[in-house]
Amino acid sequence: MSQKLLPLERIKKLESTDFSAPEARSEVFNIIEIVCITVTEQQKEIQELKDELNRLKGEKGKPKFKAKKKAEVLPQEDNMGDMEKETKKWKKSPKNDKIKIDRTVTIKVSEEELPSDAVFKGYDEKIVQNIIVTTDNVLYRLEKYYSPSEGKTYTAKVDESIQNSQYGPETKALAACLYFENRVTENKIASFFNSNGLSISEGTISNMLIKEESESLTEIKNNIFEAGLASSRYQQLDDTGMKIDGKSAYATIVCNEKYSAFFINPSKSRETIKKFLTASLVCLFIVLVGDDAPQFKKIATLFALCWIHEERHFKKLNPVLDCHREELERVRGEIWAYYKRLKSYKKDPTEQQKKELWADFDVLFSQETSYEQLNNRLSLTLEKKDELLVVLDYPEIPLHNNLSENGIREMVIKRKISGGVKTEEGKVAWENNMTILGTCKKLGISFYEFMKEVYSKKITTDIPELILRE
Repeated sequence: MSQKLLPLERIKKLESTDFSAPEARSEVFNIIEIVCITVTEQQKEIQELKDELNRLKGEKGKPKFKAKKKAEVLPQEDNMGDMEKETKKWKKSPKNDKIKIDRTVTIKVSEEELPSDAVFKGYDEKIVQNIIVTTDNVLYRLEKYYSPSEGKTYTAKVDESIQNSQYGPETKALAACLYFENRVTENKIASFFNSNGLSISEGTISNMLIKEESESLTEIKNNIFEAGLASSRYQQLDDTGMKIDGKSAYATIVCNEKYSAFFINPSKSRETIKKFLTASLVCLFIVLVGDDAPQFKKIATLFALCWIHEERHFKKLNPVLDCHREELERVRGEIWAYYKRLKSYKKDPTEQQKKELWADFDVLFSQETSYEQLNNRLSLTLEKKDELLVVLDYPEIPLHNNLSENGIREMVIKRKISGGVKTEEGKVAWENNMTILGTCKKLGISFYEFMKEVYSKKITTDIPELILRE
């Protein structure tokens, strides 16, 4: 029977159906699925309308409780690995070799405890980690001389980093670290500083974070972005909602394994993304990797679709009947198996594997099952073959968009805490600092130590060079 008919029309046609035919059973089961989904959606819509009506009457709507999700395990999962958790098994590793030793203290055994025949056998070692929070408030006494013949006063100069400031570079770097990396609010930063011996206002903290070294940080951010675009043949994209002075906006991340760059704009359109992506003359990438959002497409030469996002469409199917659930589990298992083959291909690509994977994609996603909605989903994925199999020509690109999803999450959490930015200066500060922070983490650089270099006006760490280094 035609899948284009409306459910009611299909139900009416059942009156003339030969129920001895094998396809009749499948048709009835699929109609049941459609009716169940329709009823569920209508129940949800009716409840939302009731809640809205109650709110208009000044009453409360139905409370929302999120049900606990049971862990879903497919029959093939143990053999195929998890598409959504591309992580190695956690294993505790020694940490002592990664700990910075600031001083060494030798403790001797009391001679009174030692017997006369005791022989020295070296040392046992114990590392105790500690951070000391203390002030370093300095009163600078600047020599001053006056020349009567010139009618001029000569005064000693302090270091450039504190010439026009009452606070040292360490304080400013710590404020940036607390605010951007540790998501502490400005008033709490001020409270922490004041309770530990500094006299500082919330407004001063705000000016530190937004205005100080703004031009220098913008230049660093731009250099990071240019180096990042030149560092790889692929880039990843993702975006999230944002607020600029209470108005809707969007934050976009562009990244690969070596860097992250953030941009905040009133629009997330393709034109907006093209504007900042093509601003660099050293833009060498060919492939953009992202989810199925239309604004990410038709920007680079090729667009590679995230496999995890595509597989989620299958995961969201919620069949009522066991026979359809079994079909869905079987197909999802086959998708996982195919995904595992793609992972193996990336490690050691061959022309024969490439041909087989290209052909087997059609076999997998053109199959017909007894579950109509699953068939529809398979057909939609089949249409995305070129975008899902870019990896066959560019094995170095990732199969998923996890890197940018995890990167944009930092912005999401910061937005939830702060509520967004209020000014253009604030927007620029967020873009700059989040870019530097995200890149520092990927390169294994301390954000705090690098920001100390920035505020000291003595930058020795060349981040772009580290990004471009093989």
